[in-house]
Amino acid sequence: MKQFNKVVRLVKRPEGKPSAEVFQVGQEPMAVLQPGEYRLRNLCLSMDPALVGRMRDEDNYVEKVNLGEVMHSYGVGQVVESKNPNVKVGGVRLGQVNMQEYAVFSDEQACKEINLGLADLNHYLGAVGITGATAYFALQDIGQPKAGETVLISSGGSSVGSIASQIANNLGCRTVAIVSTDEKAKQVKQDFAFAEAVSYRGKSIDELANDIKRACPDGVDVYFDNTSGDISEAALDNMNLHGRIVVVGRLAISHLSDTRLDTGRRYHNTMLTNRIKKQGFVVLDYQDRLRGAFIRLARWIKEGKITGKEDVMHGIEQVPQAFFRMLDGKSSGKQLVKLADVDDALDKTPRWLGRLLISRFFPTEKLAKKITGGI
Repeated sequence: MKQFNKVVRLVKRPEGKPSAEVFQVGQEPMAVLQPGEYRLRNLCLSMDPALVGRMRDEDNYVEKVNLGEVMHSYGVGQVVESKNPNVKVGGVRLGQVNMQEYAVFSDEQACKEINLGLADLNHYLGAVGITGATAYFALQDIGQPKAGETVLISSGGSSVGSIASQIANNLGCRTVAIVSTDEKAKQVKQDFAFAEAVSYRGKSIDELANDIKRACPDGVDVYFDNTSGDISEAALDNMNLHGRIVVVGRLAISHLSDTRLDTGRRYHNTMLTNRIKKQGFVVLDYQDRLRGAFIRLARWIKEGKITGKEDVMHGIEQVPQAFFRMLDGKSSGKQLVKLADVDDALDKTPRWLGRLLISRFFPTEKLAKKITGGI
């Protein structure tokens, strides 16, 4: 066992868009486990736009990171030491492990045990994990797309946006992406079967609104909002009667030191006239349904109905660079940082059961819907 744990700390709150000086890579002595605790060796970390909100000194749907603390992040780790009778050494777990090589927990529910027979490790941080579940539940419960409808997705090439598009396509919808550049627009059409894609960079709100109108000649029924800000304002005038807006992210206002500075027109007249439904989505509200979603998404991957692209960097020292690649839209897929390989010999989870759950023989379609609570 190592004597030191390498970590990435938040040492400065961002003034505007986060930059490199907010992070500091360092190390700390490895803590001695107390009764009831267990230690994970983190295998892979996920870089997500939502982490920006935790850097701010303002109200959010999760706790902020205090200065000097290890920066938050989700990841997958393997239990390498345990003094908790309910947690076995070797198990692979998914949860908020933070930007560090090792993490210590006492609550066995803080990190959920996962089955690598169901999906590959990296998929649990992408198409099958929190990312996939965000797209799955946000569309199913709030967007409620129907065959033949148009689904507009901002940040369409992002990990969440690309999964949302594939799910909507599987439901018979027409999908349109909003992305940063014309080059990226061509790429997402090729990679994720968007019918159309428009770019926003260098355009006014009115110019972008007109581009959306041309790409969505029948209007927009569901707007999957990963960005907020001016991009979302441009989408508003294209919404159809009884349209649904799912607010999932705030990437376009990540440069603001205070999100209350995000000002735009008052749009209540449009909301009222078109009877538009707008609702925020936080995947933490779906903890009791995550496992079912993972099974459904894993089945779709095996069946070739969805795919997930990944952009993997290596080593804890690369975490800051990986974070800003994600934030700047430079990553070519879900941005991950690999820290270590899983020790397959230690993992005693019955992987055969995971493989069974996504086989074509089990579960039956009726049971699958019951397990997943979904589509």
